Amino acid sequence: MLERLNSVNTNNNKVSKEDTINKKRELRAKSEYIVDKDTTIAQLAKKFGMSPEEFKEQTGLKSSQIKAGQVIKNIPTAKIGEGKGLTSLAREYGMSLADFCELNGIDKTYPPQKGEFFYVKLGNKPKTENTQSNSKAQEAAQTTKTAEKLDNETLAEINKIKTPAEIAKALFDTTDSERGAVGKGKFDAIFDKLNKNNINEVLKEYKKISPDETLINTISSEWGSDKEVRKNAMTKIYDLLSEKAGTPKATDERREAFLKELNDEFNSFGTVSTKKLDKMIFNMSEKTPTEIASALKDAAKTKGCIEKDDFKMSFADIDKNNVIEVLKEYDKIKGNGLFADSSLLDTIASEWSSSKESRKEAMTKIYDLVAQKVGSQIATPEKRAEFMDELNAQFDSFGTVSTKKLDEILQNYIYPNGKSEAEDTQTNSDTKTEKRPNTGSNALHLSGKPYPNEIFYSTNGGHSKDITPTTMTSIKNKEGNYVNAGTLKSWALSSGKKDVGFKDVKDPFIVRPLPNYNSETKKIEAVTEVLDPIQDGNLSGKVVVLNPGHGGYQQKNGYFDAGTVLSVKNAQGEEMPIEEWRVAQSYVEKMSDNLRERGAKVIIVSGAVKNGGMAKQKYLEEMFAGNKGSDDVREVMQNTDKKDLLFLSVHVESAKQNPSDKKCTVRHTKEIDKQLADNINKYVREGFKSLTPDVEPDNLYVNRASKGIPSSLIEIGNIANEEITNSLLSEYDQKKYAECIANAIEATLLDERSNPNDTNKSESDTRQ
Repeated sequence: MLERLNSVNTNNNKVSKEDTINKKRELRAKSEYIVDKDTTIAQLAKKFGMSPEEFKEQTGLKSSQIKAGQVIKNIPTAKIGEGKGLTSLAREYGMSLADFCELNGIDKTYPPQKGEFFYVKLGNKPKTENTQSNSKAQEAAQTTKTAEKLDNETLAEINKIKTPAEIAKALFDTTDSERGAVGKGKFDAIFDKLNKNNINEVLKEYKKISPDETLINTISSEWGSDKEVRKNAMTKIYDLLSEKAGTPKATDERREAFLKELNDEFNSFGTVSTKKLDKMIFNMSEKTPTEIASALKDAAKTKGCIEKDDFKMSFADIDKNNVIEVLKEYDKIKGNGLFADSSLLDTIASEWSSSKESRKEAMTKIYDLVAQKVGSQIATPEKRAEFMDELNAQFDSFGTVSTKKLDEILQNYIYPNGKSEAEDTQTNSDTKTEKRPNTGSNALHLSGKPYPNEIFYSTNGGHSKDITPTTMTSIKNKEGNYVNAGTLKSWALSSGKKDVGFKDVKDPFIVRPLPNYNSETKKIEAVTEVLDPIQDGNLSGKVVVLNPGHGGYQQKNGYFDAGTVLSVKNAQGEEMPIEEWRVAQSYVEKMSDNLRERGAKVIIVSGAVKNGGMAKQKYLEEMFAGNKGSDDVREVMQNTDKKDLLFLSVHVESAKQNPSDKKCTVRHTKEIDKQLADNINKYVREGFKSLTPDVEPDNLYVNRASKGIPSSLIEIGNIANEEITNSLLSEYDQKKYAECIANAIEATLLDERSNPNDTNKSESDTRQ
């Protein structure tokens, strides 16, 4: 018809595009259609969802012959509803948007006028008051035709079916007892009872009756029924769910995806699989808080999940009325490793493959829904500002995003008594020691969160004053003048930007702590801190010393030792630097938390490696002897038997020239180190196979310095390897990996062994 209209001449001039559009509107408003060249009645009838006989009866045609330019009257049309769009009208008549637009000769961006009429297919939907058709006789005939199929007793039986449970049971019984039931009178009469208000409950009730088969799976499997009839029935279920769900879930793109999957399955030569269709149906359905939480946890297993449909659909189900229950249910779900102990905020923040903005938007939505639920007197504007400031600060850093403070803010709303349901009952039967949060180690602060006013405490036993930006050091500038700690920090910031790892990064944002300066000894030293056990456990009485590699200032020149720095692309395709010291400290924090949950006391020691670093100062030897570190570190070392001590240094590698290499290794030097290295290999292989380290002998300073104490240095992986980088920056993967390392440490410390006194004094290698 469009071709025909476009060829009509008026005063020897072709009709303009605007005139064509207006002419088509007039035709549809009058339920008229102009026949195109080489079009038959059979073709037209198919277009409008009728048989040739039905089409002739509908339009009043007497002859089976039609010709180009002929105007046919009484074509089925429907008026677009108030505030509705093309998709909504197409859906009412069981049509895809593409089919609807093709039938009307328009594209998907066509802007409908208020009350405009469009051509529609009959047979897919009962006629509405908007349908311009004189087919009442046809409808009456169809009713009689259906009535003829069903006897009075069956009709009476069907009329008694009211509730969702009764509808589900009747559909199940009908398909179970009659081959090819779909499309036959009884099934169709029951199926017609489905509407947007009961569809969710009917599907749930059907699942109770048939746990192994959904309703659409039943319909698809009815091989005795016509393929198109089955497809229409399955589409109706999806459309009813969409109508009930509304925006933002019911979109044109999602419906098109459903129809494509439906058609692909029915066009294949094998049996029809409804696995993907069932997932789409479930996504569009209403869910309980438990179902939402479970679906989100399951969707989070997919890389980049925040921007993928499975996660987005379930996330859209969260509202102010169910948000608190969803968060509680999410906290209850425990898996293995990767998803074992993550809040929903933690899940979202850690999805590094998803864009920063989509993650921030999702986390903000959660806060705002919780705030709406608890009310503005509790969730004050000031509290929201605090949440947003912390959110932005975390995402503006180059380290992993920590949700510790963000979760604490939400926890205060979700659990008003200050404890989660799990924590309420979690006490040790002997000591009754309550679970308490991590007090916050220097590792956390060094990873980009400095103490208030940038105060770092001195490392000479606590007898000197606190370190501030104005504290003078023994490092000199080019003019030969001593500089203060603030100047050293400014040097660290400016030199950091010159690192080759920052070369492709636009305006890099770099955070550096103040130097760990001992104002009495006039030396830049390592930072040490003792973290007490969270509760009693298998490692009670044991002390684990963790060294996040690098992250300190160098005694020789005051330079900041960031370790390796590599520039990689983030989710938005932008270059960002990954610094070894930040990654190592994030891993150490997770390991520390895990070990403290098992009853261990943890000491963290962090500082520079070279140019006057720990090896040059023999810092570790002095610390293990109880002569270095803060007062509490010295006390622990002096009072702990070597058999109850273990030392682990944590690093990452960078091999950009060979990004396929994993570079996962664990190094041992002394005889007693081999057991720890082997255990690390064993437990990581069992729990995190992709980062399993090779066990290698080496002559490392960190292992030699820990005389009589089992120790190892682990290189977690190659940050130039994209797959490994995603793990290195994922809070989930860090926790999963930390669990493996904690298992290895526990196995090593609890193993009965002799008390060897390895005093290897080789100084040939000062690498840490």
